[in-house]
Amino acid sequence: MFRVLSIALLAWLPISIAHAEDPIFSGPQAGETLPPLQVIGLTGDWEGKSFDLVAEVDGGPVLVVFFHELTRPGFGLMRAITNFASQRSAKGMTTAVVFLTDDVTETTKWAANVRRMFTDKVIYTVSPDGQEGPGAYGLNRNVTLTILVGDDGKVTKNFALVQPQLQSDGPAILQAVAEVTGGGEIPTMDQLEARYARGGRQMQQRMRQRDGSGQRNASGQRGPSDPQLASMLRDVINKQASDEQVRAAAAKVEAYVAQNANARRELARIVTTVVNSGKIENYGTATAQEVLRQWKAKLAQPARGQRDEADSTPPQNGDPENDQDEA
Repeated sequence: MFRVLSIALLAWLPISIAHAEDPIFSGPQAGETLPPLQVIGLTGDWEGKSFDLVAEVDGGPVLVVFFHELTRPGFGLMRAITNFASQRSAKGMTTAVVFLTDDVTETTKWAANVRRMFTDKVIYTVSPDGQEGPGAYGLNRNVTLTILVGDDGKVTKNFALVQPQLQSDGPAILQAVAEVTGGGEIPTMDQLEARYARGGRQMQQRMRQRDGSGQRNASGQRGPSDPQLASMLRDVINKQASDEQVRAAAAKVEAYVAQNANARRELARIVTTVVNSGKIENYGTATAQEVLRQWKAKLAQPARGQRDEADSTPPQNGDPENDQDEA
């Protein structure tokens, strides 16, 4: 199933922290050949068909968005850049989305539920190679989106995004698309959002509403929407906080989750994600990082042993099917 971690601590961090100084790699890099990419179509003429996406592109310009985690910011960015790219189909541009999942059957059902959000100008697919994706692509499961722009059978630009944001990541991606399709005017991010993201905001509102009540979000996983816990965690990972301030903030978190089972499970998922990311040094001070490790050791095992039925149920039943706008 989708590794939906919209609750991940990354979603609450300042962009300057989430976009770490160390480069993050996922997928073939600029100048490298695009390997064959076997996928299964989810919509349109491709529905139910297994095919090699790279072979279908036949060396033409292409934008491929790999969804490692289905999050609200990731969906908004995908919606904007794929709509922009699909408008250049007359210039030979192929635009595709590849969902990475361990359950192709459930993802296919989900796609059927939300197909009214999809546009026929974009090829929506699922990878049969599981959450890791095709081995030849070397995708990094710790990112949210891997975005490849290519031409002449090679990658021209690669974007590995942990915390995708339209305003910060959109311009460079649109520029890369324009470069392989003859240039031309690139809309501002405000114009792009106004033109393409209205339906995305409606979807986000529905996801927030369902998340807040402990319901499943658009991709079938339980989401956060616990502003009190989010605020407390920001205090814990504040890089300017003293050791005493970090410990005091951590004590507040522990007191809160002790009285809130949902918050406790949420915290367990968050700290497990952060500690396992290999980038824990980006989160707060050394004292804060030790607190996160201790929480993982304390909470992760009970979280696995006490997963409720909703957490173990395959995804893909949500509100987006009611959204009339295209994605």
